[in-house]
Amino acid sequence: MNIKKWVTVTSILTSAIFSHLALANTLSVTKITTNKGNVSDQGVSVLDNLEQSGQQDNWNTYLEMAPNSKKFVGIFHFNQPIDDDWQQMIVNVNTLGESSDTQRWKFQLRDFSRNKWVTIGDNNEADAWIWHHQTFSIDQDIQNFINSSGNIKLRYLSNNAVDISNVDLATIELVTDEVVEPPPPPPPPSEGDWWQPSPDENITWQWQINGTLDTSLNVDMYDIDLFDTSTEQIAALKASNRIVVCYFSAGTYEGWREDWQTFFPFIEGDAYSGSQAPFAGNMADWDERWLDISRIDLLEDIMRSRMQLAVAKGCDAVEPDNMDAYSNSAETGIALTAQDQLNYNRFIAELAHEYGLSVGLKNDVEQLPELVDYFDWALNEQCFQYNECNGYDVFVNAGKAVFGVEYSGDASQFCAQAHSQNLNWLKKKLSLNAWRLGCEDYD
Repeated sequence: MNIKKWVTVTSILTSAIFSHLALANTLSVTKITTNKGNVSDQGVSVLDNLEQSGQQDNWNTYLEMAPNSKKFVGIFHFNQPIDDDWQQMIVNVNTLGESSDTQRWKFQLRDFSRNKWVTIGDNNEADAWIWHHQTFSIDQDIQNFINSSGNIKLRYLSNNAVDISNVDLATIELVTDEVVEPPPPPPPPSEGDWWQPSPDENITWQWQINGTLDTSLNVDMYDIDLFDTSTEQIAALKASNRIVVCYFSAGTYEGWREDWQTFFPFIEGDAYSGSQAPFAGNMADWDERWLDISRIDLLEDIMRSRMQLAVAKGCDAVEPDNMDAYSNSAETGIALTAQDQLNYNRFIAELAHEYGLSVGLKNDVEQLPELVDYFDWALNEQCFQYNECNGYDVFVNAGKAVFGVEYSGDASQFCAQAHSQNLNWLKKKLSLNAWRLGCEDYD
C-alpha cells in the first residue's frame, strides 16, 4: 500500500494527477454515524465544498464534531457503484480545532480486505484554530477500501475530550488510470487590425488606475481603469493621439464593481463572502477574491460584457489582470491546473479579439511561451526585482512589446537593463496614482 499525504493542495499535485489521470468520480458524504460523541445538525451536504479558511467561522458551512466524556469517534459514509478500474483514491478534508499537542485528531480509511482501520493523516501539522486543508492520496489496493456494496468508510476520531473539531470539507475522488493527453490548444487568433505594438517602437506610457486622472503627460499610451474612466476622458486622450488601454480584473472578484450583481443575482449588497461557483478564496493583502477560472461557462457572460463596455467607451486595448490564479492555490482554496489557466487566458485573448480589441498578458511569467501567440503584448510587475525579465524574450523575439513597472529599486539601474532588453519600463508607487518615472528619461 502506498499512501501519500499533502498538507496543502498545490498546483504541482493537481498537475501530476490530472495531466495523466482522468478524474472519474467525486463522492460526497451520504451519512455520518458516531460511536462516541455527537455531530451538529447542519446536514452532511455542507461537507461538499471548501468554504472556510483562516479563522472564519460561518456556522452554516461546517459540522461540529463533539467528543463524549472520553473522545469522538465518527464514520463518514460514501457510496460508490462497484467498478474495478479505479487506480487512485483522493481524500479531501478541511478541519479546524486544537493543535495535535493538545488533542490529536486522525483520519482513517476502512480496509475491508483486512478488517482494520488504516490511518491516512492527522492534525500534526495544523495550527490551533486555523482551518487546515489536506489531501491524502492512496495509489495502491484501491479496491480494498471499497466493500462489496460499494461503500467507503472514512473514520474521524480524537484521542481525548478536550475540545470539539469542525469539519468544513470531506469528499473522496476516485480516479482511473486512463492517460489523458491535454487537448491540443486552439489555433492562434488570426491577425486583426487592432493595436499590435512592437518593441522597436520604444513606446512611452502611463499606468494610472487610482486617483484623479492626469491626462497632461506627453506619452504615447495610457493604461487606465475601465470602470472609473469616463467615455469623455477616453475620447479626449484619443483625440490627442494616445492609445488607450483599459484595465479590469479578469481573475478576481472586486465587490465594488456593480456588474457582478447583474450576472450573479445571489450577490446581495456591496460584497459577496460565500463560495458558490465561480467564487474562490481571498487574495492576500487585497480586498478581492480569486475566481475559479476553470468555470469559463459561468464567467463568459460577465467577461464578454466587459469587452463590450471597453468597445462602447472607445478603448483600443484591454489589460485583464490577475491571470495567474493557478499558481496561487494556497489562496484560491481550489485545485486549479496549469491547463485551466492556459484555457482561461486563451479564452480572454480570443474574446478581446472577437471585439476588435488589442489584449495584453498580465504577469503569468511561467506560461509566456504557451501564450505568446495569443496576446498582442505583455505587461509585468517587478520582473527585475524577482529576476524574471529574461522570460519576456519570447515576446520581444516575436515582435511584441513588453511593458512593465518596478515599485522599488534604483530606476537608473533597472532602466538600463530594460533598454538592453528592449522593454518599456516605469517606476511607480503601489497606489498606481499619477506619479511616474519613465525609463525614457534614462536613455
